[in-house]
Amino acid sequence: MHYGGAELPLRLANGVELHTRPIAARATAAVALWWHAGRLHESPDEVGVAHLLEHLVCEALPAAGLARWGGAVNGQSGREWTVWHALLPAAAAPDFLRTLLRALRAPLPPDAHIEHESRVLAAEIGAESVRDCWEQQALRACFGAHPLARPLAVLPDLDLAGLTAFRSRLLTGPRLRVTAAGGLDPDALAAAIRPLEELPASRAAEPAAPALPTQPCYQRRSAAGALWLLPFALTEAATVAELALLLADPLVGELPRQLRNAAEPLYGLHCELEFCAGIGLWWLRIDAGRVAAVLEAGIEQRIATGFTAAELARVRALRHARQILQGEDLLGQLEVLASARPAPPARSASAVTLARVLATCWQRRCRVLGD
Repeated sequence: MHYGGAELPLRLANGVELHTRPIAARATAAVALWWHAGRLHESPDEVGVAHLLEHLVCEALPAAGLARWGGAVNGQSGREWTVWHALLPAAAAPDFLRTLLRALRAPLPPDAHIEHESRVLAAEIGAESVRDCWEQQALRACFGAHPLARPLAVLPDLDLAGLTAFRSRLLTGPRLRVTAAGGLDPDALAAAIRPLEELPASRAAEPAAPALPTQPCYQRRSAAGALWLLPFALTEAATVAELALLLADPLVGELPRQLRNAAEPLYGLHCELEFCAGIGLWWLRIDAGRVAAVLEAGIEQRIATGFTAAELARVRALRHARQILQGEDLLGQLEVLASARPAPPARSASAVTLARVLATCWQRRCRVLGD
């Protein structure tokens, strides 16, 4: 996909990668540091360590620097990646990157500070726990004890020694990627990452990709709502991305319209594509389980009848417009540059392929139905 600038990759001898996309005449830049370390990589006595380290690195960034950069700095930790990113004046990008890398490698704070930051995490984790419980139930039903099914909303209980051991094991060259887009100087960013050459080039073992389910599964939950998980292979990602638009996009998707027109109308279908552990996860969520049958009937009807030429034309037009908008979204480009998410499809799949992949994904579904 073309965003308006050519990608310029650089790999250090120890495996650290830099992927830049310079865009002329832009006064802003987006920069991200991706660390291939998340819940997938934690041992049983390291629960929540990646999330805690993400917070500690953010805490170590100086207030004066945050002011110079404009304050649009944040971090996230998930199933597979921990990332720190910023949208900032382009001239400040090398300074931000140098400072962030120092914070990542700096000596960790004492146990008292670590314990305090663990308590700070409690409020954030509480806000995410409801969604996480729904998703974990579906993931466990599909993938059993695979690390992919670990809960995300967990409270860390580690000391300085535990944090140090995790960071020492996983902070290696091949696990770090820097991505940047906008009005930037690739040479200045390349110079900023040179201190990372000191990291080891070792590669820790990765969990094997889980086997995709071969039949549907059904779960119940004592809560309002319903959730569907449709796992898919990465080779199906482009087609699934198009299916997500055809079925669930709030502007042109068929399912939101059917849910609004149901006997008991529902406004709000949440659709998300996630990529982790070598597979894709297509999530669909509604807030009222009473209309779950409407959603399922809509999908099964599409499997049986396929999609019309008019529907495919609308999605092509929507995707073309969004490609232009995504060219302006500097932060949104970083995930694709890091290969943490496949690039959006460059061309439409055929109606036959769409129906076939939808049927295959639907056969793998896990439904969690609430009260």
